[in-house]
Amino acid sequence: MTTPAPTINPYRSYTAKNGKQVTLRPARIEDAPSIIRRMGKVVREGEYLEEEEQTMADVREEERKIEKMRKKGSMYTVAVVDEEIVAAAELKRGALRMNRHTAEFRIWVGPLFRGMGIGKHLMIYTIDWAKKNGLKKISLDVFANNERAIDLYKRYGFVVEGRRRDHFFINGRYVDEIFMSKFL
Repeated sequence: MTTPAPTINPYRSYTAKNGKQVTLRPARIEDAPSIIRRMGKVVREGEYLEEEEQTMADVREEERKIEKMRKKGSMYTVAVVDEEIVAAAELKRGALRMNRHTAEFRIWVGPLFRGMGIGKHLMIYTIDWAKKNGLKKISLDVFANNERAIDLYKRYGFVVEGRRRDHFFINGRYVDEIFMSKFL
């Protein structure tokens, strides 16, 4: 079941803290190689995404994902600086009629682009998109040691709904998984 998106301008631009122009826009199929390349750098850090190099999509799989998310009424947004994708945010809408009002949120910002306000702007964009597209709840999971992300989520109204203790082993220690949600 496809949910058509309301007519809104999906492009937003602003000046980052370092003076660079940042554009937020929907991901395109031709973005897949750049997304995979930049996300790979985040994955290799081994502490921000529930992903490992061998589980990452290849370019063709990423192309299919971009197209599928668009067709299913989900959001896949990229942040572009100097014509290069540096971050992304996703809202994967529930697939069933009983959960179409919810979406799973995922965000990542490339290592060289953190601290520029990109996460904040992607968060604002995502919440606006969710409201305009009839979502009632956004959910996410985050590693408990990712305090920067948890602080960002809390600033935008996300609350902790649960925790799985010692669910991951990252950089030589066990880390809890925290579940957070925001009601719109």
